Amino acid sequence: MSPSTYPQPFGPYELLRPLGRGGMAEVFLAAARTRAGQRLCALKRMHAGVGEDQAAVHMLVAEAGLAMRFHHENIAATYELGCHEGVYFFVMEYVDGIDLGAVVRAVESLGERVPPALAVLVMAGVARGLHHAHTMRDETGQLLGVVHRDVSPQNVLIDRRGAVKLIDFGVAKVATRIQQTMAGIIKGKYAYMSPEQASAEPIDARSDVFAIGICLWELLTGVPLFRGPEMTSPFAILRAVREEPIRLVDELVPELGPELGRIVAQSLERPVALRTASAGDLADALEGWLERFAPDFDEAALAASVTSLLQRAPDGTLPERLVATPPVEKMSVEAFEPSTLSVVARSPLALAAADTDRRPHRRPAPSLAFGEDVGDTAGGGKSHRGPPLPAALKAAAGLRPSRRTALQLLWVGVFALIFAFGWSVVATLKRIGKI
Repeated sequence: MSPSTYPQPFGPYELLRPLGRGGMAEVFLAAARTRAGQRLCALKRMHAGVGEDQAAVHMLVAEAGLAMRFHHENIAATYELGCHEGVYFFVMEYVDGIDLGAVVRAVESLGERVPPALAVLVMAGVARGLHHAHTMRDETGQLLGVVHRDVSPQNVLIDRRGAVKLIDFGVAKVATRIQQTMAGIIKGKYAYMSPEQASAEPIDARSDVFAIGICLWELLTGVPLFRGPEMTSPFAILRAVREEPIRLVDELVPELGPELGRIVAQSLERPVALRTASAGDLADALEGWLERFAPDFDEAALAASVTSLLQRAPDGTLPERLVATPPVEKMSVEAFEPSTLSVVARSPLALAAADTDRRPHRRPAPSLAFGEDVGDTAGGGKSHRGPPLPAALKAAAGLRPSRRTALQLLWVGVFALIFAFGWSVVATLKRIGKI
């Protein structure tokens, strides 16, 4: 079968057509067989270089576990991280729509700017989703410290009904780990970094707030903020992120008004202490602006506006993936069933329900599937067999060693102590001249 011929089998999944390709992975529309029948999902197949770096794989497993905790209308659900013939892949919610970057290109082809209400509604949804992730806590009630790190137009999807979905949590972190071995992996993303991220300083949730501000600024003005003809290298872009003066959007587009200008400007404050305190606060401000200046612009209006823009765009502007979707029901958290290739799999809905109980001693154990059978848990996971992984990855996922492994480790420790004691006795006898 030709590599460009579809459908193609991929383990238990069927790849129907490609949806996109980037430095880290290729994304496909895929079909999964469930007890409820065939279901559509998005399958993100990582490039081979990811699996060759065990530290990157370790990070990928950890990030996948985090992503599966999210259950929010503005975050595309992650169902599974699997491994097929050495290739790692994600199974995710299929969002039947278009990414924000493609919308921007369509608008530019028409010589227009994105309508302000469209820009504000989309980014308010992104901020809501991020706030959900930023405020996620672990079993003991401690904040998990989630940061997306790659809030950019291509990671914001708008479906045919006007729902806004953020994708690719954690992928930028893994990309940073292996960029030395996969050239160009984050090319084009520097322009959406925060100043602290561009300076390789510690970051928190407010780094994502700055990235939302960049997206808003560009959507409202119609021009790039930290990119330009003179910025021909990543170093020039990173320097611009750290130092380039940022003009108010209402100075460039006066009809936007000072209130929206202030909202955007505060999200783009370089000193972290002066920046909008949280993605939730930014969402509140943007939704407040919508209530005052565009009260009737809702998801239905967003869908109609995007449809109109795409219909008017010149031929060749839109991505080829915008073709009719097969008449097959989409995968849901209720219908999802882990495959035999699972490395980590858990229902986001079950996790969200578990997160409502903050009593650590009552929390169910994580339902993670590795190379050995793991029993059913109250969290809704399913026991099955998956590909074997290094012990370090199992430990990272919170799995306890087997009894046999524990005994082996105990005996290794005993022999090490005996050897050390014997060597100490010999050294002492040598010093006193007995041997």
